[in-house]
Amino acid sequence: QTWQTLSNVPILTRYNDVYFVSNKLGWIVNGSGQIYRTADGGVSWQKQFDKSGAHFRSIGFFDTQNGWAGNVGPGEFSATDTTTLYHTQDGGQNWLPRNNFIGPKPRGLCGMHVVNDSVICAVGRVRGPAFFARTIDRGQTWQAQDLSAYAAGLIDVFFFHPDTGIAVGLTNVTHNNSSGVVLYTMDGGKTWVKRFTTTRVGEWCWKISFPSRKVGYVSLQRNSASPIYILKTTDGGTTWQ
Repeated sequence: QTWQTLSNVPILTRYNDVYFVSNKLGWIVNGSGQIYRTADGGVSWQKQFDKSGAHFRSIGFFDTQNGWAGNVGPGEFSATDTTTLYHTQDGGQNWLPRNNFIGPKPRGLCGMHVVNDSVICAVGRVRGPAFFARTIDRGQTWQAQDLSAYAAGLIDVFFFHPDTGIAVGLTNVTHNNSSGVVLYTMDGGKTWVKRFTTTRVGEWCWKISFPSRKVGYVSLQRNSASPIYILKTTDGGTTWQ
């Protein structure tokens, strides 16, 4: 009900993602290739990584030591770094490139969801191509899948458990011609179906939030014009309004 401004956060245009493993310990990433860590709930922040040419869009941790950061890849904004994933095994003190994908390598990753202590799912990217990636062995290997048959690009992902999940994105890499699209899988990402496509153009799906197993929301983004909508489901992602 009340919010406090954290005065020691480095000032940037925006941070793209945040992940906390406890109420005190967390990380934030930004488009300037930087990863920051807090151990006091955001009161103070330490820069742990600064990679020129990277544009970090997502971050997730299995535990206090093992984490992953997704880079959007070349051709997005000012990004030139070709490494799709970075990995830390020491709480973020060191980040190393990991491109150990089984299948075609995604050009970049925008959304990431830590499903449990062994599984992370990720998708990319905001201007295409559309890819889904998943690890089931704590990041030792990543299985990647081209989803261009379902979407032009994917931006966020959410899994209820390792088998059932949702990915959202856009129907056209030219954003002014795009609509939002919601995909659904029940076999861990092996096969997908389209659950919803918006009827307007110039918008695309952005972020997913499920406060309960049945009720969920997907935000829609536009670069210009209005109104801006939010999608809602009350049956766990089967239908959307």
